[in-house]
Amino acid sequence: MANYLLEYYNEIQKGNIVVGEELKTVLDGLVKDLDDDRFIFDEKPGQLRIEFIETFCKHTKSPFNGQPFILELWEKAILQVAYGFKYKDSNLRRFNEVLLLIARKNGKTTFVAGIDLAEFFLSQGGVDIVCASNTNDQSGILFEEINNMREHSQALSKPSRSRKNIFYIYSPKSKNKIKKLSGQSRNLDGFNIEVGCIDEVHQMTDSKVYDAIKQSQSTKKEPLIFIITTEGNVVGGFLDKKLEYCRKMIKGEIKDERVLPWLYTQDDEKEIYQDKKSWQKSNPSIGTVKTYSYLEDIMNKAKNDLSTRLTMLCKDFNIKQLESGSWLSFDDLNNEEHYSLEELRDSYAVGGVDLSSTTDLTAAILLIEKDKKKYVIPHFFMPSDVLEKRIEEDSVPYDIWVKKGYLTLSDGSQNDFSKVTDWFKEMVETYNIRPLWVGYDPWNSRYWVDEMDDAGFNMEKVRQGVFTLSEPMKQLEADLKNHIVIYDNNPILKWCLANTQAKVDVNGNIQPCKLNSKYKRIDGAVALIIAYSVLNTFKKDYETMQS
Repeated sequence: MANYLLEYYNEIQKGNIVVGEELKTVLDGLVKDLDDDRFIFDEKPGQLRIEFIETFCKHTKSPFNGQPFILELWEKAILQVAYGFKYKDSNLRRFNEVLLLIARKNGKTTFVAGIDLAEFFLSQGGVDIVCASNTNDQSGILFEEINNMREHSQALSKPSRSRKNIFYIYSPKSKNKIKKLSGQSRNLDGFNIEVGCIDEVHQMTDSKVYDAIKQSQSTKKEPLIFIITTEGNVVGGFLDKKLEYCRKMIKGEIKDERVLPWLYTQDDEKEIYQDKKSWQKSNPSIGTVKTYSYLEDIMNKAKNDLSTRLTMLCKDFNIKQLESGSWLSFDDLNNEEHYSLEELRDSYAVGGVDLSSTTDLTAAILLIEKDKKKYVIPHFFMPSDVLEKRIEEDSVPYDIWVKKGYLTLSDGSQNDFSKVTDWFKEMVETYNIRPLWVGYDPWNSRYWVDEMDDAGFNMEKVRQGVFTLSEPMKQLEADLKNHIVIYDNNPILKWCLANTQAKVDVNGNIQPCKLNSKYKRIDGAVALIIAYSVLNTFKKDYETMQS
């Protein structure tokens, strides 16, 4: 019986197939694990699913409509690895989660549909197979693809084998079901999921769909989740966190032998313009499913159109991008370096605050220069009565941020700015992190400033506008690009930075403004720029205190 992992690996070693360094590292580890005494590698479970898909499943869309679904070598390798690695002592599957990051138009949805159908017909009775996504519409697309594939097969669509109603596909005999699930589903509980496939997770701001599937699988001996997606432009969402975790695995920073990251990624952006062969790194089905001519076409259009270029880099090459018009690129603002407050104990700082309106997000920042880096301690505030409304309007997980301690709620419908004062006091009293000056926008801040004065803080007015904010904003941009701004990977600050656009005047001065939507909060970015402004004003004094 063929070992498709080794076949795939050998083709890569010969140079016949090109993959990025991330996947190469993963495959190196898997090949080594073939000789690990703790594991056995059984080709049969994967082969069973491969044979099922290639025998019974057909393509449902042009230009392959009606043709048998013949799997690519990379697809066969994934299936054999996901199902074939087992623990020797228990004979149970090693992997319970697969993350497949792959560019668009590489047969991703068809692959997921084939997996779900294979599980439906091959699994023991009474299990739920879930096709999930962020929205009802997106999970519906996957569900329809599964059903269309089922209906294309005379053998699979026999009423004695499978039927469909408005809710799910079901088997009268085995009682297996294929159901839809999304972040918009009213009820995420009550499932009995054996295998879950989550499509296009780049759109997910939180993990509630993933968590619901995981919880449903808690009694299963061999649960499995396939997470299959392209890159996206949601910052700090589910995919960012999952990729951060997987990349730490690949680098050897954490160990988790139950998760299989299978990432089709470029090694850098430059190579896509210099070498067509590198396109295969993010497009494993190029030349068979996805055409070179399509990519050549879109690259030509991207030369003269920023929006096309951003979409192309993100969706066709899995290079994360932000929305068109963003002040910063994702690579500019992304810094996953962490610190502990204990490391910053007994430090002098400068502060920056954006009080926003009484019903919006308020941001407080402490900025510390240390060892040629700038450490940022952010915290955020919001009225409790608007929490649910803001979650819905802004499409970000404020509730989760509250639980994780990034966001403090005020009782009622308005921000209690005394909580901002309390946070600064806590930083001083608990960690002796002392702001020498705290910058603020004088708008709507009179009573709070009096309170901060009474508490012993030196307050500094920083008015909004290009003359005040342009230079510190440019300095912050340079520092972010040099990756010397360490903000503990705070998801709210990262989101605010991603939402920020630079408004430019005729003289080239800039100031922050919201990107495209009133629901794109930038308060954290504004507070940080204010802190930079304060640091500029008192640069010499601050350096003297530091020495």
